[in-house]
Amino acid sequence: MLQHWQQQVALGNEEAFNALFRHFYLNLVNFAVDIIKVRPAAEEIVSDVFVKLWQKRQEIGQIEKLRVFLFVAVKNQCYNYRRDNSMWNVTVSTDNVASLSCNYDPESELAYRELQFLLHKAVEQLPDQCKQVFKMVKEDGLKFKEVAEILQISPRTVETQLYRALKKIRKVIEEQSGQRQTSSDLPKTLLGVAVSAWIFCS
Repeated sequence: MLQHWQQQVALGNEEAFNALFRHFYLNLVNFAVDIIKVRPAAEEIVSDVFVKLWQKRQEIGQIEKLRVFLFVAVKNQCYNYRRDNSMWNVTVSTDNVASLSCNYDPESELAYRELQFLLHKAVEQLPDQCKQVFKMVKEDGLKFKEVAEILQISPRTVETQLYRALKKIRKVIEEQSGQRQTSSDLPKTLLGVAVSAWIFCS
């Protein structure tokens, strides 16, 4: 099955790419969370890996072990994240004197809090089912299948409702913050997660 998906993705088949994406996404996110302990950032990392995979889809047929390739790519991105987001830096001067500095940025913290406020406001404007699905998946950390069983709807309906919720939230945040993001060249399934990553991690 993976080989078939690879061949189709190399030809630009978005349905095959979306199938590949759904097949690996949750496992890759959970793997990333184990490394960096931050789920929103883990989602962004996995999304970025798939964005790059789609951008270089003509080369996907050359990958012998796609599963290994994806997990290694996510692992490397996680290590880069840990390196770039460490709060503390150690520097050594020319006379071999080490100093410790903190990267904490009050302005970035303020911007993050403002974005969280906008997010909460946007979530509260969602239709009831969209809001419920969003909170169960994004806040409670439930899987699509678990949400489907609890609400007695299909996993596909859960995915659709989550995508609609993310789309509405992005629109509200863009209108209120003045930010504009362009993801229209991405397949729809990946777009949903890319939007999610932008909401939580921008």
